[in-house]
Amino acid sequence: MVNLGFATSTVARADVLNFFTKALNQATELYAESTTLMLSKGIYDRPPMITYPKKVEYVKKQSYIAAAMGKKRPLNAVGLTEIFFNIERNYFSVLLCMGLLQVIKDKEIKNYIKDGMEISKKQINFFNDLLKKEELLGTVPVSMEVTTSTVSPFSDKLIVALFHFLNSIDVTLIGHALSLSMRLDLATYYSKLIGEILMYAGKGFNIMVNREWLEQPPQAPNRKALKGM
Repeated sequence: MVNLGFATSTVARADVLNFFTKALNQATELYAESTTLMLSKGIYDRPPMITYPKKVEYVKKQSYIAAAMGKKRPLNAVGLTEIFFNIERNYFSVLLCMGLLQVIKDKEIKNYIKDGMEISKKQINFFNDLLKKEELLGTVPVSMEVTTSTVSPFSDKLIVALFHFLNSIDVTLIGHALSLSMRLDLATYYSKLIGEILMYAGKGFNIMVNREWLEQPPQAPNRKALKGM
């Protein structure tokens, strides 16, 4: 939904715009159906709860963002939302990595997936520890299972391409969380995390380039080369 929204907002050709609009609508409908199904079966993870506000309050001090005298204010609803869904995404990532590690035979790709799983675990631990310190108990999702299959349903090329795509989404979503963060400690962590994900993405990029798996997108002509410079 996020990526289709970006794509829809960057095209002007009528047929392409129509395609992405339909794709976005289908993704939204699928999200609504899956959420309703999870709620009906009691498997939708419950986010941390905060009391309903009784009145509108306004920020009165700059220390709302930066800690004053080493003290941090409680997390607000916006920060909690980003933390909760970051934990959810990374739990799913760990499960995906776990399943793929059982079926991948290539040592280089296996190590690449292992590194990705460690980054996801690190994020889960950081954010859950943060929630516990805020006395919000942390997030424990409904357990999901990975089968014992050791036969890959996908090619190595497709798996690495998937991770390449997921890395770009992760940077986008962490960047979104950073833009909404109103606590300096969270903003600092998000900034470090983006750098870590970009370094990890570089490993996948190198694998794809070395194996000639990465198609080059159309690019502007090299005017200097055309001029013989």
